[in-house]
Amino acid sequence: MAAFVGASLRLARLFHGLSLAELGERTGVSKQFLSRVETGSEPVSSSLEQTLAGELSVLPEFFHHVEPNPITDEQCHFRSHLTTKVALRQVARARGEVLKNFVEVVDEYVELPKYGIDEAEPDSAEGIEKAAENFRAKYGLGVGPLSNMLRIAENAGAIVMRVRGLAPEIDAISFATRRPLIALNDEGKSACRKRFGIAHELGHLALHIGVLTGDRLTETQANRFASALLMPRHVFMGECRMALRGARLNWPGLSALKMRWKVSKAAIIYRGRQLGVFSEDHARAGYIGLNRHGEAVHETEDASIPHEEPEVVSDSLTLMRESLGVPTAAIARQMRVQPPLLNGLLLAPEEVNSGNVVNLFADRSRGDDANLRLPVHGS
Repeated sequence: MAAFVGASLRLARLFHGLSLAELGERTGVSKQFLSRVETGSEPVSSSLEQTLAGELSVLPEFFHHVEPNPITDEQCHFRSHLTTKVALRQVARARGEVLKNFVEVVDEYVELPKYGIDEAEPDSAEGIEKAAENFRAKYGLGVGPLSNMLRIAENAGAIVMRVRGLAPEIDAISFATRRPLIALNDEGKSACRKRFGIAHELGHLALHIGVLTGDRLTETQANRFASALLMPRHVFMGECRMALRGARLNWPGLSALKMRWKVSKAAIIYRGRQLGVFSEDHARAGYIGLNRHGEAVHETEDASIPHEEPEVVSDSLTLMRESLGVPTAAIARQMRVQPPLLNGLLLAPEEVNSGNVVNLFADRSRGDDANLRLPVHGS
């Protein structure tokens, strides 16, 4: 058997959000010892290996596998507050690494939608606007409101999944891997905020391949792409004027725009100022008004806008289970993890209000046609 890989232990530990001290307490060793194990300077006994595997919900062979293409800083893009702590980002990246491995297994069995997000240079505001317009043109989206932002991302070849275990500070995170991933934080986010988060991550995938993101400039660029994608300038400029009444903001007009375009009132104010329809005073008054009415995070109309559900992964798992006889346990084995680890990452169907979500955790026996590769497409 190959040598124990300390980086794999660190990955599993961070996946669960555990510090060295916390894992040490659970396994009866010191944090200093575990630190030396992770750096490769301390051997691991078979009994400790079994204990670590059980505590971290992986198979022992997980610790003997070298990941050939680990996710780098330049491949990891956050839709988050700029002050998100490094430790929280490390946990998110570890979950992304496991998501990547999960999708790689699924990709062996089904033909996922072809990735087709064109790269663009974020050199200017005009260039970013054009990049968003080209995206709309490529996928025949017209110039009106987008009915399902999540499905659009899936049809463009990004794998979108709702996951748990991300810090509240993180709305979404994307990974520019061979099969790009977008992980959505499902904790208390409105449908509008999730739609903007998806568009923001598409902006990173279009504008920032090979670029270290997370600073104010790259976040602003991704926000510009998201705004331009969701609210195209040539149409939205005209409609945005309905949110003005003389020299003041028209709040019923803002609400009507939100319901039509499925974006937050804060995003409308941001875009209206960006396009020159709203003045700085309009925008300031708008943000103050949202705060005054308790709408800084959750807006009044949020409950009226339905959440969009991922379909590609659930459809793929349906094919794997029903046509190939591949159970979740088989997927976990290929990932070198225990099935409960997937349960700790992906939302189970009873936790979402959609009949389209497949039970990831129902087990079935494996059939003889397990090597068949079937196509799956987001509708």
